[in-house]
Amino acid sequence: RFFALCKNTRMQLPHILYFSTLRNWLRLLWRYGRQIDADQWPRAVRITLFVMATIPIRVFERARFGLALRRHRLSEPPIFIVGHWRSGTTNMHNLMLQDPQFASVTMLHCAIPSGFLTWEWLARRILARRLPKSRPMDAVPLGIDEPMSEDFALAGLTHMSHYLNYFFPQIAEQTFRETVLFEGVDQSDIAHWSNHYEYLLRKVSYASGGKRLLLKNPPNLGRVPEVLKRFPDAKFIHVYRNPWLVHASTMKLMQSFIKDLAFQTHDPAVIESFISIRYQLIMEKWFADRHLIPCENLIELRHEDIVANPVQVVETIYRQFGLSNWATLQPKLEAYARSLQGYQNNAYSFDSVYLNRIHASIGPIAKRLDYAEPQ
Repeated sequence: RFFALCKNTRMQLPHILYFSTLRNWLRLLWRYGRQIDADQWPRAVRITLFVMATIPIRVFERARFGLALRRHRLSEPPIFIVGHWRSGTTNMHNLMLQDPQFASVTMLHCAIPSGFLTWEWLARRILARRLPKSRPMDAVPLGIDEPMSEDFALAGLTHMSHYLNYFFPQIAEQTFRETVLFEGVDQSDIAHWSNHYEYLLRKVSYASGGKRLLLKNPPNLGRVPEVLKRFPDAKFIHVYRNPWLVHASTMKLMQSFIKDLAFQTHDPAVIESFISIRYQLIMEKWFADRHLIPCENLIELRHEDIVANPVQVVETIYRQFGLSNWATLQPKLEAYARSLQGYQNNAYSFDSVYLNRIHASIGPIAKRLDYAEPQ
């Protein structure tokens, strides 16, 4: 299972690695097999058998679309929405996706990344019966065509997805440094990630008929130099939010994902410490790298401002990036914004002991972003 499903869900989805390529799954076993707890090996065996049984699906797709995908090029540079997990990137993504000129990675692409061009009909039948109505960490709808983060799909294609944090929480900091910050890894690993990332984006672009890609992927906040090597003219929207709330919300997200994705036990105190240092490291990496993005290609936005004035914020983005279609989009966006009125974010309370534990990592970044510590 890759989500804690709602009570009214009739069935449960399998682990996301059921849809891995055989090469990727074997590489994960070779690198991290010793990390798998004994009671998790039956699941690993089931994944192995399923991955082997579905080889014909992947072979057929490569044979049918391989040449077309190699020739396909993105029509325009992508627009990347980046920000730490739980910072409001999904809200920003959904606002801009009201414009039909954009395409994005969806749940469908993530569910079967190596076969969605030929087996979309089958994936839709399965997902329609098994998907929960909303995400486990909030009330955001979760449907077959809902936008998702690219690393979700990459988990089945490359060992360089940040989802290793959830698969192996005991070594979460190690895998975060390797797959997001690219610390201590060979250039071949970075090239492997880059090649598979571009391949995924070309494949999604091809499936959409060549629409411009609007992407939301929190780990890319720490991968700016590598993203720019592939897409030097890309646009970036950085969304940030009160770091104290982000930390608390990320704890909820990670606990939910680990529950369903992990191949090993974990210590909640260690996870809290990891979330603290991950926030600090990725934000410091962003501050160090953002100067690489041409100023006309970068917008930084507070989540609170987006929620307060969504239409005006999107209009500002369209003006700065020179995007077309604003006159057509505006009334549709206004209607969508009205539909969000009354939505309540999760509420969190903070005690002094918790704040003291996370202050060393969160406090300096919060001060830099001009957020006060909760009382």
